[in-house]
Amino acid sequence: LSMSLSVGASVYPDHESDAESLLQAADAALFRAKELGRSQMCFFSPELLDAAASRFNTEQGLRRAIERGEFELFFQPEVNAGTGQVDLVEALLRWRLPNGTYQMPADFLPVAEEAGLIGEISDWVIQSAVETAARWHHTTWPEVRVAINLSSRQLLDSGFVDRLQDLLGRNQLPTRCIEIELTENVLQTGTVTIHTLRLLRAAGFGVALDDFGTGYSSLVSLEQLPLSRVKLDRGLIATIDTSARSLAIAQAIIGLCTSLGLEITAEGVERRAQLDALLGHPGMYLQGYLFSPAVCSGDVLPLIARMGERVRSFLQPRLSANTGSTQKRRALSSVK
Repeated sequence: LSMSLSVGASVYPDHESDAESLLQAADAALFRAKELGRSQMCFFSPELLDAAASRFNTEQGLRRAIERGEFELFFQPEVNAGTGQVDLVEALLRWRLPNGTYQMPADFLPVAEEAGLIGEISDWVIQSAVETAARWHHTTWPEVRVAINLSSRQLLDSGFVDRLQDLLGRNQLPTRCIEIELTENVLQTGTVTIHTLRLLRAAGFGVALDDFGTGYSSLVSLEQLPLSRVKLDRGLIATIDTSARSLAIAQAIIGLCTSLGLEITAEGVERRAQLDALLGHPGMYLQGYLFSPAVCSGDVLPLIARMGERVRSFLQPRLSANTGSTQKRRALSSVK
């Protein structure tokens, strides 16, 4: 059993003069402590009241968003470096505000979790992602795979796997078309979530570890979790074209994952030099603004059609080498 303690504190009479106000101030400090991470303590300060008011407004907005259907899924392609094809996209949640702009998950999901709304939002994300994947699979993109980000709280739900399989069954979508993404903090929830992940893998779902390299338990994750893919954090990729040390670290991690039979996605690929440093590894996928930002579902297929020539121009030397190797193997086989 893994436990943590977050503490928010207010002091009489420095912060407030009555019990109710002191509790409100302490609660504002507690929320800030939770934002700072596990096992943190925070004292109240006046600016936290503004933050509390902002959280309240966000919470009310989220409740309206759930009622009005203001959430949307965007999708970012992950390019197979070996083939130049896109057969995997990551589903990313966006909140469409009344003024037409979009708010990113990092700006509202912590409030949703604190307000007890994360379950409804997560259920919508999963259902929408599966339905979109099924539509693509049954029309023009049968080999599609969609990656969905899940929280450890969802994986603690004993009925989650059965409900997910039922959803795919209703949409006639093979389990191989869905990949579950999670972060290293899943290890902090104990053996229950690991058991759930094993059930998912046994059923044919992909399981990817996101932001690999940002936590202290990275290597433990590779040993304990039933993974099919590792996603290298953009922080590891940011300087691989300018720092020999960063490149050596990234290549060592890629080599380790490759030896374990894992697919690898490099996140945050934004420059051609980063791309060049990453090529040459089997099972490598590339994700980032060099290829495309996340786009709405209606733009995904046209985007991939437009991306073809651009991707081939980036990967042509590698694709040509792969083609040549294949032809050489065929020639040797025919000689034998």
